[in-house]
Parts: sequence; C-alpha cells; structure tokens
Amino acid sequence: MKTGRSLWMLAVVVLVLAAMYVPVLVGGYGPRLGLDLQGGISVTLQALGEADAAKMEKAAEIVRRRVNALGLTEPVVAPQGNNRVLVQIPGEQDPDRVLKIIGSTAQLQFREVLEIIYPGSENYDTTEVTAVNPEDLEAYQALKDQEVVLEKEGKNGEVLKVRLGPTRLTGDIIDNADAAVDREKGGYKIDFQLTSEASPQFAALTKEMLGKQLAIVLDYHLESFPTVQSEITEGRGEITGDFSREEARDLAMVLKMGALPVEFDPNPLVENVSASLGRDSLRQGLIAGIVGLILVAVFMLSVYRLLGVVTCFSLVIFGLLMFGIISLLGRYVHWSLTLAGIAGVVVSSGISADSSVVFFERLKEEVREGKTVRSSVDRAYRSAFRTIIAADAATFITAFILWILAMGPVKGFAFTLGLATLLDVFISYFFTRHAVLLLSRLDAYNRPRLVGVGREVLGSEG
Repeated sequence: MKTGRSLWMLAVVVLVLAAMYVPVLVGGYGPRLGLDLQGGISVTLQALGEADAAKMEKAAEIVRRRVNALGLTEPVVAPQGNNRVLVQIPGEQDPDRVLKIIGSTAQLQFREVLEIIYPGSENYDTTEVTAVNPEDLEAYQALKDQEVVLEKEGKNGEVLKVRLGPTRLTGDIIDNADAAVDREKGGYKIDFQLTSEASPQFAALTKEMLGKQLAIVLDYHLESFPTVQSEITEGRGEITGDFSREEARDLAMVLKMGALPVEFDPNPLVENVSASLGRDSLRQGLIAGIVGLILVAVFMLSVYRLLGVVTCFSLVIFGLLMFGIISLLGRYVHWSLTLAGIAGVVVSSGISADSSVVFFERLKEEVREGKTVRSSVDRAYRSAFRTIIAADAATFITAFILWILAMGPVKGFAFTLGLATLLDVFISYFFTRHAVLLLSRLDAYNRPRLVGVGREVLGSEG
C-alpha cells in the first residue's frame, strides 16, 4: 500500500477530531450529566383506586411527553407494577412546577352555569362549596355527572359561588392547545383546537347555550364562565383566566398531551438526589476508567512492545472521540451521561484493544514465518478485519437489543457500548492499520523481538 494513501487515512482521523473539537472547545461544551451524577429529583406517583398495567403504561407515556415538552434533560419515566409511575429528572428544577405538571390529571370539563351566587345574597352562606377529594376516587369520578358548586374570584376580588350542571363535554375533544396573549383582558389565555370529530358536538352545544354561560373547569378548578354569544362552528375556542405566561404555557402543554387515565395521589413521594453523591460517583467512575486504560496500555506494551505503542495512541483517539461525541450529543440532543454510561465507556476501552490484539496476533503469525512486518501488514489486516467486523457486529447487536428493551440509565450503558463498537471499526481501519504500515518502514519495527515475537522465533529455530 502506498505511503500517500496511509497518510490520507491518518489525516481523516485528524480532520474528524478537529471538526468535533472546534465546536466543543469554542462553545465550552462538556458531557451533560444524568440524575445519578449531578443530582435532581425522583418522584413516585401512586395511583388511587384500582389500576392495571395498561393504564399505568398509558399514564407513563403521557407523563413522559409532558416532561419532554418541558425540555428537561434525559428524564426517566417508567411504570412500576400496576399502580405506580417513577419519574426521575436530573439537574436543578423547580420541583413545585414539575410536580404540578406531571401529576395534574388535566381533566377538562365544559359545564352549564346554573346559578351565580354573590356575597351578600341570602343563600350565599348556606350554599356549600362541593368538596373535591381526589383520594376518594369513586366519589371524585361521580362528580362528573353531578351538579357542583365551585368558587371563583370576581373582578373586584369578591369570591363568587357558581353552581354548575353536569359535564357536557370533556377535554378529550381538544386536538391542540397553545398559550397566547389575552389582548382584551391582559395577561395570557389558552387557545385550543378541537378534533374533527368533536367540532360538530361543540357546535351543537354552543348553539344550545346561546345567551347562557358555559363554564370551563380544569381538575375542578373553575377557570372561566363566558357567555356564549354565537354558535362556534370553526372548531376553536379559548380558556381565559388569571394566567401568567408560564402557567398558560404549562396548561396548554398538559391539555395538548391529554388527560391522565388514572388519578394519582396529590401528595406523591418526592426524593432529592444529592449532587455530592453524584460527584463522588463521577470521580470513582473516572478513576476506574483511567485505571482500566492504564492496565490495558501496560498489557499491550508488555506483550506487543512497539506495536503496543500504536494501541496506546488508538486508545487516546478512542477517548477523544468518545468524549467529543458525548459532549456534542449533550449539547444538541440533550443526551445525558449516567454512571451506567460511564461503565459502558470503561468496558468499551477493552473492545478497542481487542481489535489490536486480533490484528497483531495475525501479524505475529506472518513474522513467525520469516516475513517482515512491512511486507505482512496488509495481508495480516485483511485477514484480521473480518474477525474484527464479526466481533464488533455481535457486540453492537447485543447493545442495540439492550438499548431497545432497557429503560432508564441502562440505556446509557447500551448506548456507549454500541457507540464504542462503531468507533472501534473506525479507529482500526483508519488509524491502527495505517499507523503500523507507516511505522513498519522503521528498522525497529522489523525486529521480531521488538514486536513481541522474538523468543518464539528463536525457539522455533532452536
């Protein structure tokens, strides 16, 4: 093989590293750390009443979409048994906001306003507000088909009591929702788009309610009760109230994602994961990785001598590529490195060395037959490359299956392990092969003893 082609192949490695590290260094990017490394919050949502695996799976999927819509980093959302959902969110978050969003049932109801009772009315003090207790699931669900009395603050700060009829339509009719500026009242509102199937139902309801007030109730909190001025046929509506920008965005988001199929305990189990514990885990993981790399390097140098030097450089390139890719993934796709992911990196350092072992052992066979390293590199690598591809393919398939089936941090292990197999093929083909070919032009690399086969050759001659 020509020297010029080998130099071009090594230049590809340099160009890839340069293209990767220009944005990493300029942007100051680094790995985005997961819950177990940087701390965060862990929430266990406990279902009330009877539930089953199918409902919990659907609930977990809705919660996952809500969390992802918040832009939170690498959340873990998984059903646990038939009555719990585990939510783990790394990083510093506003726990009250997160809990409100992930635990909100988001049951939207449209009800007819039967009566508005103002303070000072003779029946104001005798009218009891409906007690809404989510923990009493049967009674809570029965409220949907009953008259209820809810409170709402009036324009002058007075507390109104509003008697509402049974639910006429629910939030299932909403296809999309977005926060918008309320130019009439100030503040923010939620504009919603109905599904095509629900538009005729909503049009019929608004036609029936002309001149009457239609209340919009979310989780038994009375948001507004506007007077229906005309039949609404275009399939659009709005929810007005005293919303801040963040409240309007969060409400629009949960309405868009849909209501949860089960009720959860309003007081979920919340645990704060210490960041100091994460730093200790990170430090121990890095120490383990460094020790592993040193031991691999010592082994390769002791067994393959000068050829082992090539492996040491390949491990450095492997580490640089892995760090750069993880940093860019954290920046652009919000992928987080967990302790399990670090374990995958540590394990994969051996994979990178394995390919060198396969290549060097095939090369040693050629040298034992009296050939020089220089004349044997291409033939030895072509033979070894088939084994390298087969071994890496098996590892990659295993990692891919694990990534598909696993949940949470275990995905990080599978991902880094699979990524390592791809990098191994790249480094082996573009760097190891051509580095050995170029170095084989030196006299030292053509002395059997300096490439780990000296004693074997001498023994065969004796």
